[in-house]
Amino acid sequence: MILKKALNNNVVLAEEEDAQEVIATGNGIAFNLKPGDTIDERKITKLFVVKTQDLSTKLADLLKDVKMECIEIADEIVEYARPRLAGDISDYIYLALIDHISFAIERHERGTPIENRFLWEIKRFYREEFAIGKHALEMIRNRINITFDENEAGFIALHFVNARLDNQKLDLTLKTSRVIKDIMDIVKYHFNVEFDEDSWNYNRFVTHLKFFAQRLFAHESADPQYMNLFEDLKIKFPEEHRCVQKIGVYVNKQFEQKLTNDEMMYLMIHISRLVNRTEN
Repeated sequence: MILKKALNNNVVLAEEEDAQEVIATGNGIAFNLKPGDTIDERKITKLFVVKTQDLSTKLADLLKDVKMECIEIADEIVEYARPRLAGDISDYIYLALIDHISFAIERHERGTPIENRFLWEIKRFYREEFAIGKHALEMIRNRINITFDENEAGFIALHFVNARLDNQKLDLTLKTSRVIKDIMDIVKYHFNVEFDEDSWNYNRFVTHLKFFAQRLFAHESADPQYMNLFEDLKIKFPEEHRCVQKIGVYVNKQFEQKLTNDEMMYLMIHISRLVNRTEN
């Protein structure tokens, strides 16, 4: 492996025998070397195979300015995550994690934590990624003796979500999650209950709200079928109907749309199952 450029004493841009460009890291890997010299491969701790010029440039710019421990921790987290997450993970995860960990350490040293506004959604809808984020915090604590709270676990989880989805899908997922949380809050505060988030009725309601949110974004509505049943349910479930009216106000305010009677009926049924089982 031939040195092309030393980014710092621990990070180099190199070329393998097959002319594949790589970025190699390792303590003192570039010490006393100049371009064209052979690299001692025993010093390499991590090898990044550069598939695009864009990734090469961004990695090079990032790695030359971060501590070696941030690179090693990010690599350990990715190696832990790969067998636990289905599907491909973009190589840009290294960029995201190294940069995030470096910045998180800086914020910790300054005493300026950041609240994760999407923590509720991440914990409930990306449980695998959040579990990886929590394990990553243990890795960080064991490695550099810094303890982060679950806000950071959520940020790390979100990087893995992003690495598996394109930005458009991620944006839609987060908007959907926000609608679900808002409606769940309306129901929770209306009935003054706490939900069993592992229950069948809770998860069935979440599934309904996912499709409900998608219809909102697409400006679609459920086909009108059960007008008579809706009128009956208004009488049978008066408190659920009042709750759904609040949801209707929220939908109208946020999306400038009105709930159809069928949408209200489905919501009443799900809410009745959810709160009655919760109260019991």
